[in-house]
Amino acid sequence: MKIPVISAHPHPGSFNHAIADELAPMRRQSGHLITVHDLYRG
Repeated sequence: MKIPVISAHPHPGSFNHAIADELAPMRRQSGHLITVHDLYRG
């Protein structure tokens, strides 16, 4: 399954980034295709 993870918070150490950082590897291990988009990094 393709799963986009979209983060939109200006501070890299935010709770939103922490969730995205934990979610992506867990889903990849399950065989999903994860694409992470950080709207503030560009």
